Amino acid sequence: MSKFTLLILLIGIVFTGQSQLITTTSKKVSKLSFDTTTQVFVNIGIVSSYRELEPNTAHLNTPLGARSDETPLTLSSYTLGISIPLTKCLKINSGLSLLQNGEAYHWYSNIDDSSYTYTSVFRYISMPITLSAAYGKNLKVHFGLGIIPGIFSSYKKSEAWTDEDGTNSSEETIIQDDLNSFSIAAQATMGLEYFFKRFSIRASYIYRRQLNNTYNKYEDYVHRSIASGGQIAFTYFL
Repeated sequence: MSKFTLLILLIGIVFTGQSQLITTTSKKVSKLSFDTTTQVFVNIGIVSSYRELEPNTAHLNTPLGARSDETPLTLSSYTLGISIPLTKCLKINSGLSLLQNGEAYHWYSNIDDSSYTYTSVFRYISMPITLSAAYGKNLKVHFGLGIIPGIFSSYKKSEAWTDEDGTNSSEETIIQDDLNSFSIAAQATMGLEYFFKRFSIRASYIYRRQLNNTYNKYEDYVHRSIASGGQIAFTYFL
């Protein structure tokens, strides 16, 4: 065999080997990535809202009494916002939110038909500011952490009671002042987000804790809301 023919065979073998290596390597390229899209989103949250409540020792140190028997209340919140890439893996999110906190109370007599129940709902116009990251393929794991400053909007207390004869009565009280006008809370979320061509759908677990007092300085109690539950977000890519 001539040297020229041997050289051609060696080049063919090397070329074939390189082609197989490139093909094999290309098949192993990962499609995992961070979400770097700019989005507008609508977020709907359903949470179990409760509170931390303690006597205001700086004022009258009033005992909690029946309020120690309050129970969680299921409430909804809504957010319209925008999500903008901050780095290759982090995004900053903000918008306008209708936020609700609250609690409930239930009492039923063991002797007759008497009962007394109420729900307390605190509403805020808020501006959530969070950092988030989503990593994966079309289905990405999503994390978020941030704060929610808010302006007090209104307080509604809905009461209902039944006397010993079974007669039902109710009353509703709405207050638009006389509470702390500013609220700030910390929030964390974790969930899954599925990406389509121009939009995504995200389902997350949410935990929120108020950092300051709901009431004014000279109220009987110090009240901080706590909420946990689920939320779903519909996003559109800009």
